[in-house]
Amino acid sequence: MFVEFTALVAAQASLVIEGTNAIPDGPLWVFWQHSQAVLRRWRGLIEIASQQSDRTVSPQVLDIAEQVLITEMLTRVWGTVLTACDLQRDQRHCAQIARSVLNTHQQCRVSVLRLLVHANSVPSERMAELDRLRRRVERWTDLLIGPYVERFGEPLDAFAFDLRRARDFGEEQSASRFQTTSQPTWTFLLAGLRSAFPQKKPFTPSSNNDLLLPILRSILASFPDDAFGGSIKSLRWSRANRSGQHAEGPTILPKSHRNIRRDVAGFSRHVPMRSLRPPTH
Repeated sequence: MFVEFTALVAAQASLVIEGTNAIPDGPLWVFWQHSQAVLRRWRGLIEIASQQSDRTVSPQVLDIAEQVLITEMLTRVWGTVLTACDLQRDQRHCAQIARSVLNTHQQCRVSVLRLLVHANSVPSERMAELDRLRRRVERWTDLLIGPYVERFGEPLDAFAFDLRRARDFGEEQSASRFQTTSQPTWTFLLAGLRSAFPQKKPFTPSSNNDLLLPILRSILASFPDDAFGGSIKSLRWSRANRSGQHAEGPTILPKSHRNIRRDVAGFSRHVPMRSLRPPTH
């Protein structure tokens, strides 16, 4: 569900990028604050594991390693959207937050990869599984952000794993993949994601899910109220809606995403920014 959510954010990104209103400060603050807290917590646990004299890696740490790899897809996709919003509006409201979270996530990722390389107790099958996961995340991330990298250029380059691949995806997909509301397009995208990231066991609540939920809420709260109300809305739909023209027909969303949307119905868009000062590097 997490990678499907990330794909949905990419597919609906035009509603935020092309929107007439800036992203509220509240969701931006929550995204930055909770992303930093989660990543630093994970990195701390990884660093403790790496300092063990026997270099053993517990199942908990391996689960965290998997979480770090998977969640980087959302960090890069949402960072792409936030930076594109600034470029579209000729401002610097969101890009520093996006880069700050990306930098922290990259540091956490380096710690994970270093631990796995030097660990003595990770089964070869588990190591191979994590490496395949890493490769899938990288490829799918470049596919999802490709149209925006191709459209906005150099300021978004840092969010791609392989810039040339992302640009190639962008050139191929920008004219059709995320600018259509046809049911087959979204269906094929979901089919590919589910094949690449199969659910190994039934979903059960966990502490990691609790940590990530505020991040998902903050992203959803940054979209228009009706963005996830049951349909995929394309860039053409957004522009036509603002101009009063007839829009294309909707594509029905998976039930899981509608449930997430209902879960954030009470989320406030007006959390004070307080002393948010993300690093500028």
